[in-house]
Amino acid sequence: MWSSVLKVLGGSLLTFAIVWGLVLAWWQSNDYEPSRIDLALYLGALPLALVGGYLLLRGFIEHLKAPPPATPPPAPAMLDDDPLAGKRAQTAAAERSFSLCLVDAFLSAPAGASADDILAAIEAGKRPEPGSRLADDEGFPVFLAEVPDLDVDGMGEKLAEESGAIRQLFDQEAVQRALALLDGVLEKAQHSMAGWFAEGADKPHLQVLWLVPGDWSPSHFPALRTWLQVNYWPTLNKTDLEIAVLPVSNEAAAMRQVDEIILRANREASNNELFLLAGAVSAVDEQTVDKWAAGNKLFSAKHQDRKIPGEGAVALLLASRAMVERLALPEATVISRVSQGPRDKPVDAGGRISGKLIEQLIAGLLDVSAVESPLIKTVVFDGDHRPGLVTEALEGLGESFSHLDPLKDCLATGTVNGALAPIGSLLALACARSKVLATESPVLCLSNQHELDRAVLLATPFVARANTEPSPT
Repeated sequence: MWSSVLKVLGGSLLTFAIVWGLVLAWWQSNDYEPSRIDLALYLGALPLALVGGYLLLRGFIEHLKAPPPATPPPAPAMLDDDPLAGKRAQTAAAERSFSLCLVDAFLSAPAGASADDILAAIEAGKRPEPGSRLADDEGFPVFLAEVPDLDVDGMGEKLAEESGAIRQLFDQEAVQRALALLDGVLEKAQHSMAGWFAEGADKPHLQVLWLVPGDWSPSHFPALRTWLQVNYWPTLNKTDLEIAVLPVSNEAAAMRQVDEIILRANREASNNELFLLAGAVSAVDEQTVDKWAAGNKLFSAKHQDRKIPGEGAVALLLASRAMVERLALPEATVISRVSQGPRDKPVDAGGRISGKLIEQLIAGLLDVSAVESPLIKTVVFDGDHRPGLVTEALEGLGESFSHLDPLKDCLATGTVNGALAPIGSLLALACARSKVLATESPVLCLSNQHELDRAVLLATPFVARANTEPSPT
């Protein structure tokens, strides 16, 4: 330390001596008589400025040469920072294995009034035919998948009694046809459940979720809920019945509602809950057909890679395992959580059609369900006649399902029913249930009708729990 001080002091004195010598010599050679200001500036301020500048420059150089200060390593993450983190992770893992029982399915579709009718139509190779009501711009009949003998006039008479703003919704032909379709399946569901809600019975609590197309006005939903209760469950009060109307945009969104019901039923476990998931849609009216034609979405002889308008309705009755055993329901199947995700581009965007997403969704689903792929004998999906959808589905099944016959074991419900957004996936699920009951083996249900969104679930046979209670002696 002292050596550094002596060096600085010696350098400073040397600087003063040199500056003074040069300044005095300059003044003497010019015979200049300095003033007091000159003496202060040249003999005081100038050498001090030189010494100060040198010290600043040296300090800056030493700063650059000095190694950077050592940064202490970050403190290790505190595993107990959130005492609930581990519990939440365990809960999420447990929720992935949740399931629910699909105990019945009621439907109306162009291919028939039951899931077995649809499966038989697929096996027979039936396809939608040109309709007699509508024609395209060139005068040719439009291919339509219509429900035969639909009582639209009867529904119109029933709706004529309605009043208020809701009439604006009911006056549309597509809505009238959808409600006529829904009327048929809800009457079947009501008749099937009548004994459970009879006078004096131990009534279950019924939650009805009505999925409506996304273009229906939300301002009408309260009136729709009232209309549904008054027409189908007039004797049930608020403690026995809960009705929700929810708009959904596509088939995968409808499958997400199935997943939400599974989550709700397991998180709020109850032995007294029934869930009825219903929906109806019709796209065979003139307004919708014209809209599809203007958007280059309508199937024709020249454009067979486009969609065929369809119509249909479905109601799925779901319950917990405890409820199935309590009511002794004979034809229940078990459905898993829904595995879902979006494609990076539409199937018809051009280029190679990849089924990688579907393959990943199926692999994750089978891993959680602990079901091996050779046990699955059937795959039901909501795709239609378009080759890209079939190619994607078969590509997604991959080598793990090489034991399946693409023609007999991979069934596309859209080929006989047309495009049924947003309920096409629910019709496919009803058909998957029917195949489970027929084959007594697991069935994959796949939704790939939408341009991007994909969803997969697994339906398996219901196996009653063994009675472990000791018998009386």
